[in-house]
Amino acid sequence: MRKHRSWLMGFGIGLIVGAIMLQMILFAEKQDAPLAKEPLKAEELADEAKKAGLLLLTPEQLDARVNEARAEANGSGAEGQEGASGQPDDASEKQPAAEEPEASESNAPASETPSAGQNEANPASETEPQQVSLYVSYGMSLTEVGEELQKLGAIDDVKEFIEETRPVAAKMRVGTIVLKGRPTYQEIMDELVRKK
Repeated sequence: MRKHRSWLMGFGIGLIVGAIMLQMILFAEKQDAPLAKEPLKAEELADEAKKAGLLLLTPEQLDARVNEARAEANGSGAEGQEGASGQPDDASEKQPAAEEPEASESNAPASETPSAGQNEANPASETEPQQVSLYVSYGMSLTEVGEELQKLGAIDDVKEFIEETRPVAAKMRVGTIVLKGRPTYQEIMDELVRKK
C-alpha cells in the first residue's frame, strides 16, 4: 500500500477535481439559458433611443425623409428652385453647412474655399498670398501628402514633390503644416519636419 500511495493520492485528487469541474460546467450552462423577457413597448423603445442619441422613425417617416433627401440631392444644383411641393427648396440654405465639414476635412480655413459667387479671375485674390494648412497624420506617406497639397493648390506635380522631399520622408512629424502662397520644396520640407 505504501508503494502506490502517491498514485492513489493523484487518482483521488483527479476524481475530485473532475467532479468539481463537471459541476461548474453544469452550473454555467444553466446561467447561459436566455431569460424570458417581455418585448419593449413603443414608449420604452423611444426612451431608450433618446438615451442612446438615436432617432426612432416609423416607416412612413423614414420614407418621407428619404424622399426629402433625394429631392435635395436632385435640386441642390439650382439655387432658388422650387421643389415639387411648391415651397422654396431648402438645398440652398443647407448647402453652406455642407461645405463647412469639407473645409475642415482639408484643414483649409473657410476664407480660402472659393464660393460659387466668386470669380476665379478676381485680381485681388491673386495678389494676396493664400495660406493653406494640412494635417499630417501618423503613417501618412509622401504620396498622400503630395496629393493633398496638390488638391490644395500648393504644388503642381506630385512625382516631382516626392523626388524633392524624399530625404525627409522618415522625419515627417504629425501635426498641421501651414504654407503661404506657392512654397518652395525646401519650405515644405522645413514645415514637414518642424516640431508641432
